[in-house]
Amino acid sequence: MIIQISKKRIVQVALAIILTLSLWITIGFWVSHRVHDSPEGRVVVTFNFLAPMKPSATEDLIITEADNGRKVPFTHQWLTASKLQVTISETRYPLGRKYFYHFKLSPAMIWPFYVWAAGEFQGKVKLRFVGIDSKGTVPSRGPITLQFNTNVQPQKISNFVFGPVPGKIIPSKTNLTEKKQILDYSRWEYWPNKKLNNLCRYSMDIKAGLPSQTGGKLTHSIKAEFVTTPEFLIEKALPQPGSDSVWLTREILLQTNQQLKSGHVYIKDLSGQCQIKGNTIRFITDRVMMPGKKYTVKANLTSTSNESLDFTYSFSTTNLGHNRWLELKLDQTPVLWLMEGNRTLHKMNVRVKPDRTIPRGTLYELRRHSESPWMHLNADILLHPLSENVADNHDQLNLPKSYSCIYLQEKDAKKLFHALPPGFMLICH
Repeated sequence: MIIQISKKRIVQVALAIILTLSLWITIGFWVSHRVHDSPEGRVVVTFNFLAPMKPSATEDLIITEADNGRKVPFTHQWLTASKLQVTISETRYPLGRKYFYHFKLSPAMIWPFYVWAAGEFQGKVKLRFVGIDSKGTVPSRGPITLQFNTNVQPQKISNFVFGPVPGKIIPSKTNLTEKKQILDYSRWEYWPNKKLNNLCRYSMDIKAGLPSQTGGKLTHSIKAEFVTTPEFLIEKALPQPGSDSVWLTREILLQTNQQLKSGHVYIKDLSGQCQIKGNTIRFITDRVMMPGKKYTVKANLTSTSNESLDFTYSFSTTNLGHNRWLELKLDQTPVLWLMEGNRTLHKMNVRVKPDRTIPRGTLYELRRHSESPWMHLNADILLHPLSENVADNHDQLNLPKSYSCIYLQEKDAKKLFHALPPGFMLICH
């Protein structure tokens, strides 16, 4: 059987296919939206479709923040089968953010039509000054942080915001990720060109007409007052400035009247590391201080309120003359120094008994024996020679019992025995 199709019929079918395809593409790509006026903290937007949509179409709607790509939760309501209203709650500044939306194959009620449209929208927010971000007081050197409820036009803010003295106004940075920061145009930092007086009241003048990025303007002028922080001071310094006869293991610390953010302490001829906790900075020395020496401490400190302080003072240590003594540093590889006054005579690596801790502090010799040779200190510590592969068995080695030991090489033990006076001092740290 031969089916004959006329040319006219072919044209009609082709036109129907083209029309259906055009309609399918139009319905799929065309979605209009309108952002409504709404209370602060809410963004209400209505989407209009060309075709009636299934209620499940919202399951294929994704809304993200434009500046960071975070997925945004939302509530929705179908006003009609072709009109969807979406509500977003904004709980953090800036309000009135820009959003991207994407319908991913959202099904229409009429098969085989789907919507996969995408676009962007932005909430409507009236510009409002929230306040100065402070915990009672602000840094006298800045920044004084101004918080608005929505983004301000960066090109215009310097024409509408004025500080008590000339300075610069820059947007704050906020962490987008651990490695990436973005500028927050709702939060601005005023940095005065010169330090403001401590514990004084000042004001920021914000003029009416300041424009936001969403098209609104500040409706009235504002005078925002603030109080600067107290003067940043040293409350305690150890050793005390000007002290003499300071012991060699004396703690070095500075205590301030404000919490510390950062700090550095430098002492010539004395290396070490700084430790900060609260309002105290400690200088942990790598070795004990040398006797009969004047030390100058130079500290540069910054408080959490951005106050800075330079502080310098000096002290002198106890003079041991030419007396010989030992310094022991307990580390993964313990080191022992033979000293004469503040001069190093000999440096040696030693070992200690692994399961018996040697007390930190100043120890003194009680007695010694020349044959081994060994030297017995208070706190029941014994210095004696011991080869690396030999067990520390005091009975077999003909040594007195002790709580713990410092193991020396044979040559070092003999050297110390003859070099050190009876009752010598050992400083362990």
